[in-house]
Amino acid sequence: MKNIHQPRFSTFIVLLLSGFVLIAGTGCKKMLGLKLQQSVDHVTSTLDPRINKTALEYLQDRSYKSPTDTIFNLMYQGLRYAGIDTMEYAKTNRTFIFLHNDAIRRISAGRPTADCFFGRYTIPGKTVTKWSDYPVSFVKNYFLYLISEGQYTFETLTPDNTAMQTLMPKNVDPLNPDASMVLRVVNDRDSKIRVNDFPETISYTTQRFTLIRTGGIISKSGPIHVADRVIEYRVK
Repeated sequence: MKNIHQPRFSTFIVLLLSGFVLIAGTGCKKMLGLKLQQSVDHVTSTLDPRINKTALEYLQDRSYKSPTDTIFNLMYQGLRYAGIDTMEYAKTNRTFIFLHNDAIRRISAGRPTADCFFGRYTIPGKTVTKWSDYPVSFVKNYFLYLISEGQYTFETLTPDNTAMQTLMPKNVDPLNPDASMVLRVVNDRDSKIRVNDFPETISYTTQRFTLIRTGGIISKSGPIHVADRVIEYRVK
């Protein structure tokens, strides 16, 4: 019978472990002279939502006053075209929905998408590219719908829908004769605000409700909520 020679790993492992213990022991001796980490109080803070300016000033600042920050430029153009007195945005005790440019004009394959204003409110035989493609009264009533009496923000909204009375005249929209808008805060870690999310709407059944992009900006006039999708009230 042939002798089977086992690899002499045992001697190597013993030497390796001995060296590890020697190094570890030396390290432990050095660490014995160190002090334990001291407890530190970490102060938490929340970003201040107050902007210390009126809603009008905020709108103007981010519409045309800065060449690098024009996210509300299309909204401002719409207000001017509709003939709305912009001082409405300086009045107090109100809630304002601001439209990001993307909520008004978002292009895909050369055409406005269905979730922006120009793509949602189409004109037969025409691709809408500007506010003047619509009647002035239509644009005016739409923007009045985005201003509500009272202040509605994270401190006052709940997971249940809260109805706001908008400035749009009643009975203008046959689908929304009361000219109301409802808001609610989603009860999850993101705490997003949903607009017109209730069972009677098409947006509820199709899950195409509008989520507020940035909510709870506190101006001197009242809360501002920014949407980057079209705001609408659509019942079944």
